[in-house]
Amino acid sequence: MNTHEKWMSLACDEALKAFGQTSPNPLVGAVATKNGELLSKGYHHKAGQAHAEVDCLKDSIDYTDAELYVTLEPCSTHGRTPPCTKKIISRGIKKVYIGTLDPNPDHAGQAVDILQSKGIDVEYNILPERCWKINLPFFKWIVHQQPYVTLKMAMTLDGKIATEEGLSKWITGPASRDKVQHLRKWCDAIMVGGETILKDDSGLKVLDKNWQQPQRYIWTSKTNLPHDSKVFQEEGALLNKPTTNLEWSSFLNELGKQNITSLLLEGGGELAANALTSNAVDEIKFFIAPKILTGRNSRTVTGGDSPQSLDEAINVLDWETEASGSDICITGYLNNFHKLQK
Repeated sequence: MNTHEKWMSLACDEALKAFGQTSPNPLVGAVATKNGELLSKGYHHKAGQAHAEVDCLKDSIDYTDAELYVTLEPCSTHGRTPPCTKKIISRGIKKVYIGTLDPNPDHAGQAVDILQSKGIDVEYNILPERCWKINLPFFKWIVHQQPYVTLKMAMTLDGKIATEEGLSKWITGPASRDKVQHLRKWCDAIMVGGETILKDDSGLKVLDKNWQQPQRYIWTSKTNLPHDSKVFQEEGALLNKPTTNLEWSSFLNELGKQNITSLLLEGGGELAANALTSNAVDEIKFFIAPKILTGRNSRTVTGGDSPQSLDEAINVLDWETEASGSDICITGYLNNFHKLQK
């Protein structure tokens, strides 16, 4: 890792301090340096608050001839806050390093032109893959006006998610359940199947009471779910059951209009299969416990209609594994949006 990548990595670390708290804005971090020394750092804390560049550039510090590293192209238009390009120009920064350009065609590259017109050197695509990946929900929402969809499932080694009677607590261990809480903090909305609500009676909540709770959806056409279920308490849950490619696209478009940039699907098997075969899923996170349940009637991780050929199998791209306590977590992608869009 060269010097520029080191500072950009630090800026990424700054951005991630606001994980799950900036939607519908992106995660952005910034670092200012001079003569190889750190001057200051900052990040975007929450939508409506100061952007990372403003948080980084302190009034008490002289930034004349300093360099600024920022994970995403600075904004160049006036929204809820003034343009960051104006702030950068006013502080005497001599060079700006950008992780990735803004994919919004209305803004992409504009900040580069503005800064260069004021005599500021600009270099971009510094650790671009990492800078792109930390903002997949924002980028998909900006480019496609739809939320980024992650399917999370917990299963045994033989692909079972519950007994024949639907008992599933607990297949995976505490570490995996902690990671699921992390995912819930990340998302703007959660969806589960109606059968999951009946069997698990999950509230689909973030346990941190100070956290903004995600919007809850139940994938069902039934209207007789018990109203004393945890999921209906407090802000409640909405019912919706898209089943075709067109219906899923319409549903995701509607979520996008509500500034929902990330949707977490938490099962069960019928919802998982339908979302997968309807091309609604961007990313999977499968938590696999070192257990073998067996049983031809035990519930499998995906249901739906049976394929007639292996050619119908869904390919998982760029998958990777990590330990999750005694479990394994497999992360993979079902399209190429996770890759830096040129």
